[in-house]
Amino acid sequence: MQKLASRFDLYIQPRTWWLLGGVWALFVMAYPFPALFPIAKTALLLLAFAAGVDMLLLFIPANPLTMHRQCQEKWSLGDENPVVLHLRNNSILPWRCEVWDELPVELQERKFRLYVALGPLQKQELAYSVKPLKRGLYRYGNIRVILKTLIGILGRRVSADLQAKVAVYPSFVQLRKYSLYTLQNLARFHGFKRIRRIGLSYEFEQIKEYVQGDDIRHINWKATGKTTSLKTNHFTEEKAQPVYIVIDKSRPMNMAFDGMTLLDYAVNAGLVVSNIAIQKGDKAGLLTFSDKLGSAIRADNSPGQMRRIMDALYAERYRRTEADFEFMYNAVKRVSSGRSLLFLFTNFETILAMQRVLPILRKLNAHHLLVVVFFSNAEVENYAYEPSQNLQEIYNRMVARQMVADKRQMAVELANHGIQSMVCKPEELTIQSINKYLELKAKGLIG
Repeated sequence: MQKLASRFDLYIQPRTWWLLGGVWALFVMAYPFPALFPIAKTALLLLAFAAGVDMLLLFIPANPLTMHRQCQEKWSLGDENPVVLHLRNNSILPWRCEVWDELPVELQERKFRLYVALGPLQKQELAYSVKPLKRGLYRYGNIRVILKTLIGILGRRVSADLQAKVAVYPSFVQLRKYSLYTLQNLARFHGFKRIRRIGLSYEFEQIKEYVQGDDIRHINWKATGKTTSLKTNHFTEEKAQPVYIVIDKSRPMNMAFDGMTLLDYAVNAGLVVSNIAIQKGDKAGLLTFSDKLGSAIRADNSPGQMRRIMDALYAERYRRTEADFEFMYNAVKRVSSGRSLLFLFTNFETILAMQRVLPILRKLNAHHLLVVVFFSNAEVENYAYEPSQNLQEIYNRMVARQMVADKRQMAVELANHGIQSMVCKPEELTIQSINKYLELKAKGLIG
């Protein structure tokens, strides 16, 4: 329930200052033109009378307005989240309202206001949306409304104590959006091309009699030798393969694009890929690291797995340290006992930085199917190929082109060592990660 403030909050409106300025000008002009003096006094009296009537109308109702804010308990990171303000005029007087909703400080919105006219006993809904760019707990303040009558000389501030907390979680809007897409839908809308499945992973089921058409490579000669008929091994396709989202949350992942850090882009993409993997029959797990281990969730496809992954990602924060990939390698060995698909979200700033951890990545790829995901800088790419106007710009653009070439060289060097990689723009990370998972799934490389 709202709690209305009982203070005598009175505000002089801008038009009042203009009217006072006009009256003052009349008094000044009355010195050389005495005939204007009675007009100036009359104008001042009328203004005072109007202000008195306006104040009386404003403060006659003890509880002129009822306010309520409606919003979700959880917001989706990087998406538009709806908020609705409900206003009700409790008096028989019409109001013109200037509404100030004290948004969470994390939104960095200092000039937010809404305007609405309320008739006698009228209800009104004001809808707006917010786009949070950081995970965490946001705190709403009060709702403050400046009430004005049709006279508009003065204003009365009415405040409602509607402080609330809203948790900003990884993008569950994207989670729902992409969970509705089948593999065929992604092929149609996002350019993914379906690939024939090869090299499937199989799990032994039972020994059966050989039937014409069975693969002769699966004949069990030991079992056949004990009987008078051919025996073959029958297998079932392994569908529940472990898929781990491995997120680097060290210093380079705090770089921001369009207000969101690379870590938050990776969190959103990791959540969606985990959900897609579970929908496709695989197991999803999570591992985060920097100079020490963050979250470690073993791959599973039980009903509560997505909730555990989402809650863990919500709590993750970047660290002002360098990533310890040797530590990450040992953590993966402890968490994953078998061969798994690893999506490693990280960001290499230079080729040298990538080459320092390349031996660890090769060891990791020898036991798992590793996909290294790092980011391209769209702003640097656009700047690199713009026309130059002077020598300084030529130098700057040559450095930018070298940075773009370094990213490409990193991908080539990883490929030369048999390591899958993706160089993505942050805004394209989620869909490219999904398509990469589906591509590997279709090729039968998982397992």
